[in-house]
Amino acid sequence: MLMHLEYKVRLPDHDWSVGSRHKLTPSVYAAVEVKDNCMGQKEAVTYSGPTYIAIRSCKHSISTASTHAKDLDKLYSLPDFDPILKGEDGKAKPVHMISVDGGPDENPRYKKVIAHGITHFINRDLDALFVYTNAPGNSAFNEVERRLAHLSKRAAGLVLQHNHYGNHLDGNGRTIDKELELSNFRFAGETLAEVWSELTFDGFGVTAEFVPSDEVLPNPLDVSDEWYANHVRESQYLLQVIFF
Repeated sequence: MLMHLEYKVRLPDHDWSVGSRHKLTPSVYAAVEVKDNCMGQKEAVTYSGPTYIAIRSCKHSISTASTHAKDLDKLYSLPDFDPILKGEDGKAKPVHMISVDGGPDENPRYKKVIAHGITHFINRDLDALFVYTNAPGNSAFNEVERRLAHLSKRAAGLVLQHNHYGNHLDGNGRTIDKELELSNFRFAGETLAEVWSELTFDGFGVTAEFVPSDEVLPNPLDVSDEWYANHVRESQYLLQVIFF
């Protein structure tokens, strides 16, 4: 018996479980390899490439456009990302396309995301920057979502002790030693980073690290209204910054 079935893949966005603040939050950045000499062919854009993961304590840090901007700058210091981000001269490639989740800390229609996008465009001397997101329900087509499945599989069954250096909570689960709490979070984050850094996807490595809560975040640049009007176009699903 032969059967043909057509259906549309749709998954709810932000479909991970939400627990207490006593957890770690990974920010995942997945580069996508584009095959050479395949202009105009959809097979040229793959789902493979290097991966970087910044792990933060959910209790002591928050995921914002500023943390993502710092992580994006971090990618330029990772050798695995050089073929994706840099040209033969070692400078940033002139056109960047960034696919993001639809959350408020990275959605291309929000002002802080736009401000950091403009800053990245200016600091890297780009010709064009595109930041785009899928419509609601289509997060399954995001390249990062594909790699999250492998990361989740590797983390399944992994136990991260919350009290490696000693218990920082009282009987009611309240913090009684903040310094000890920070040390325990750091150990758990570094352990998870070590586990994920052992993975490879299609021959591409994974770089994971724990980011402490005292990190210094970048501030976006201020541009004039005239500059904004001449270079920026924004919509619900796309931010476009172009040098004319």
